[in-house]
Amino acid sequence: MALEIGRALKNPGQVYPFQASVELEAMEVLSDPVHFVDVNLEGEFFCTGDHRISLKAEASATAVSRCSRCLEPVQVPVRAEIDALFAKEADPDDPDLYLFEGNALELEDAAKDALLLELPLQLFCQPDCKGLCPVCGTNLNHSTCSCQEGNVTTGPFSALKDYVLNNEEV
Repeated sequence: MALEIGRALKNPGQVYPFQASVELEAMEVLSDPVHFVDVNLEGEFFCTGDHRISLKAEASATAVSRCSRCLEPVQVPVRAEIDALFAKEADPDDPDLYLFEGNALELEDAAKDALLLELPLQLFCQPDCKGLCPVCGTNLNHSTCSCQEGNVTTGPFSALKDYVLNNEEV
């Protein structure tokens, strides 16, 4: 989505309100697929002079991913504040600048960066999600398994556990 800024460039200091919807591509965050849908921005922008645009907005979206414990699909609302500065030329002293060409700002990168910062590190389908059985992989939210009965644990590290418990030198 391109935000037209021609009038702001002609009138530095004049504040212009805006509302916009942007489309963000699906991405991978900490090895989990994440897709932001229904991304809406509302705020204002103005030209600070020297062909720089200051943009302040609130972004709202729904993050679609998978539960960190059971891998079921999950949707989480996300809100983020955007305080971005756009310029026509890169400035080595300010690496946080977003670049623009002509008389339009592309808002996707600023929205994506702000929403990613507000995304929780772990997403859960429900606060008390039981996750998956570490032995057979059964989703413990939907059914139970007999793998953990009698505390008999077999898995890829069970031999290592026995070695550590039975060896005095370790």
